[in-house]
Amino acid sequence: MKKGLLVISFVLAWCVVAFAQNITVRGTVKDQKGEALPGVSVKVKGTTQGTSTGVNGDYTLSAPGNATLVVTYIGFKPLEVAVNGRTTVNVTLAESNQQLEEVVVVGYGSQRKKDITGAVSTVKASDYENRPIVSAAAALQGQAAGVNVTSPSGKPGSALAISVRGNTSLNAKNGPLYVVDGIMVENIDFLNPQDIESFSVLKDASSAAIYGSSGANGVVLITTKKGMSGVSKINVTAYTGFSNFPKKIDVLNNSEYLALMTEMGYTDPNAASTDWQEEVFGTGKDHNLQLAVSGGSEGNRYYVSGGYQKQKGVVAPADYDRYSMRLNLDNQPKKWLGLSTNLAFNRSEFVDVTDNAGVARGGTILSALTSPPTIGVFNADGVTYTSNPNKGGWENPVAAAFGPDQKSIDNRVLGNISADFKIGKGLSFKSTFGGEYQGSRWDYFLDPYKTDYGRAQKGLGKSSSTSRFVWQWDNTINYSRVIGKHNIQALAGHSAQESDYKYTYDEAREYPNGYVKTLNAAKTKVSQSTTMSQWSRRSFIGRINYAYNDTYLLTTNVRYDGSSRFSEDERWGWFPSLSAGWRINNEPFLKESGIFYDLKLRAGWGKTGNDGIGDYDYFATFTPNGTGGFNFNNLAKPLTWEKTDQTNVGLDLSVLGGRLGANLDYYIKKTKDLLVDIVPPQSSGFGAQKYNVGSMENKGFEIAINAIPVDQKSFRWDINGNIAFNRNKVTDLGQYTNNLYYGEVYERGNVIRVEKGQPLGAFYGYISKGVDPSTGDIVYADLDNNGTITAEDRTYIGTAQPDFTYALTNNLRYKNLSLSIFLQGVQGNDLFNASRMELEGLYDSKNQSKDVLRRWTPDNRNTDIPRAAKGNTDNVRASSRFVEDGSYLRLKSVTLNYALGKSLLRRTGLGRVNVYVTGQNLFTITNYKGFDPEVSVNTPNGPGMGIDYGTYPQSRTFIFGVNLDF
Repeated sequence: MKKGLLVISFVLAWCVVAFAQNITVRGTVKDQKGEALPGVSVKVKGTTQGTSTGVNGDYTLSAPGNATLVVTYIGFKPLEVAVNGRTTVNVTLAESNQQLEEVVVVGYGSQRKKDITGAVSTVKASDYENRPIVSAAAALQGQAAGVNVTSPSGKPGSALAISVRGNTSLNAKNGPLYVVDGIMVENIDFLNPQDIESFSVLKDASSAAIYGSSGANGVVLITTKKGMSGVSKINVTAYTGFSNFPKKIDVLNNSEYLALMTEMGYTDPNAASTDWQEEVFGTGKDHNLQLAVSGGSEGNRYYVSGGYQKQKGVVAPADYDRYSMRLNLDNQPKKWLGLSTNLAFNRSEFVDVTDNAGVARGGTILSALTSPPTIGVFNADGVTYTSNPNKGGWENPVAAAFGPDQKSIDNRVLGNISADFKIGKGLSFKSTFGGEYQGSRWDYFLDPYKTDYGRAQKGLGKSSSTSRFVWQWDNTINYSRVIGKHNIQALAGHSAQESDYKYTYDEAREYPNGYVKTLNAAKTKVSQSTTMSQWSRRSFIGRINYAYNDTYLLTTNVRYDGSSRFSEDERWGWFPSLSAGWRINNEPFLKESGIFYDLKLRAGWGKTGNDGIGDYDYFATFTPNGTGGFNFNNLAKPLTWEKTDQTNVGLDLSVLGGRLGANLDYYIKKTKDLLVDIVPPQSSGFGAQKYNVGSMENKGFEIAINAIPVDQKSFRWDINGNIAFNRNKVTDLGQYTNNLYYGEVYERGNVIRVEKGQPLGAFYGYISKGVDPSTGDIVYADLDNNGTITAEDRTYIGTAQPDFTYALTNNLRYKNLSLSIFLQGVQGNDLFNASRMELEGLYDSKNQSKDVLRRWTPDNRNTDIPRAAKGNTDNVRASSRFVEDGSYLRLKSVTLNYALGKSLLRRTGLGRVNVYVTGQNLFTITNYKGFDPEVSVNTPNGPGMGIDYGTYPQSRTFIFGVNLDF
């Protein structure tokens, strides 16, 4: 008996020792469909020991035989698995409510999506990873309701415009605030889109108030990619493609043009027959190569990338090259200390061609349409460019494009370093210091021989340079605690920013030859100027998030901002917000029904500001008068913030186990203290002065829908769509200003007027009643009935504000093949087609569109095109004749992607191989007669929106690419 007990005790003791000793445990982690999951965290419970799964979902770690493994992965329920002495432990994870548990970046922190009480839209890299995009802003186009992203120009490297819930200002900034890894930047054009992990757009004031004086137009938060612990990963992305203009505008050929010139009394001795659109509009090229390496251990993670992007324009020599490098490091040297470093360098080289102008000002696009088809590219000498024989100085479009030798170079460095200290239970302190440096240079040279204008100037040189540095230092204390059913999160902190800006411009002419292009070679210095400015901002911030029983949610933000752009008495301002949420599906009367996966009612109010004005607008300023004295040109004034109050009510709905969801929001934005240009009496000697006297309103409704109609192992279909309605209106311009004019068109005056009761972008001009059959001239409505057409007969003839914007994305996957279709549209807006004022003008020697073939003649009296009359510009007044429906539906992109199967990948040692082909802007359904209904001479984020005057259109692009993971 004693011997038996001794043997049993020995065996038990041996088992305990054996189980306590480390063994090698291997396995794979998959989802419920059997798909391998890379990057899953596998840890030994109660220790810091662990690893992450590789690209095939496999892992290996050393653990005691009696250990418990804790397996966690975003979007899946955490799982604990007992080893029980096994050397192979395979794990299957079940999906959690991924959308609700997703962590969303918000101002100075993050929140679970289900806890958010404001209007926040998120876009992840996976939403656009197979869409080849050049500008980071393009990743947001059509992806978030109420976030309108437009391409005002299709030139390579041109900036996109983002508007969040309408425009709020006349003279200050109308675009959103951009924050990249915590650093506020002016724009995101320079960023490499493939380095971006996610976007968070703070649309309402209750979420944007944490950014106070910079949040009136929304906030776009950008998080760049980080490394994941585990096996190192190498990602290679490459694509190439070509592009062209999908549309051609028919203009008069040689014989038709000569007949028109003879009718107008011009003579043309030339005998060429040139199709200028064929000469100027060629084939563009797109190339991209990106290499990224990421990985690390649990305490040290890294992401390193380098990229090259090239766009060769459809209109040569337009060209854009971007070089980018990024280094992101995350380290945890101590349990109580986390360090993070983000550093990026971007260099852009840009060769421009002039657009947004007619032939008289060197506009290449309109010149390609209006240059006489009777002349060739070069004169008989084969060196100098031709020009319009009836109008000196009107260069042909090739001369306009290739005559100048010009290039812009932009270098930017963006980075920060942060330290996160864990002070105690639930309490931490974070300090982040970072900044942005920008150095830009533009050089232009027009030789004294090849072009008419160059000969007239005897050569022309221009050069400008910009230097800008902004530093930012944020310090925040964070508290997070769960006490029973109470979840409390609090933040308090301080932020400081300072900027230093320098700009120089030089111009010279009269060069001895075309070989030495530097300004010092010129005989005459035309102008030289230098500008310097500084601004600073100090801010105190606070936020409290409270949740009770995961059902009742409350968020309050406050920011106290001080800006050097305002006088001392107006320098500081409070920007508070308050929002609440009710997760109705967690109430007992609904929780057991199983109908709603999520049902949350949100309501919030907040105040934000806009300090995007000149650095010294409130100062009294003087300008040299050229005679040794100074002119007093700006009055000292107590300027203050433009303030926007916004109320938002929203509903988040999800049913069918999360396979059908909707987000609905209604908002009202009211802006007061609007900066308005007031013109004092002429006797004062001053020009327009800015004062805070106006107000504006935006109100709208947004719907975003996502659905998964089919979700099977071999086939999945996702649908995402959104639609947004916004109504903009100026509600006051102050006591002394009745109206303001914007949208100047060359030699035609302003075509947009702003006044109380009207929206921004309201076209103002004459009402065209058609052609008088007896005279051949346009008949304009005599609104004041005085028998004479004067400026008093102008009225509102259209608006650039759309009725609604919308987008729809379909993603279909069958086994290894996937198809993504992205549609985007705008409905109900007007466009002022100023290009037609040149193409249907019939008053000078420019070529015209084919439409003028039906012009009025004594034998053709019933028509909509007036007579040809040399020097008569009355028929091309700014009128309703040139206002067109700008609505469109565009097939923005179609991507067909094939992913190599896992069996092939295992044999090749690759983690992923995706081969794809993408078509962009394949077709556009529109009634607009111009090249592109999306373009705009002026920024779409302002009162001068909605004018097309020889603007570079977007191209149709075909891309072939591959994504590889090693």
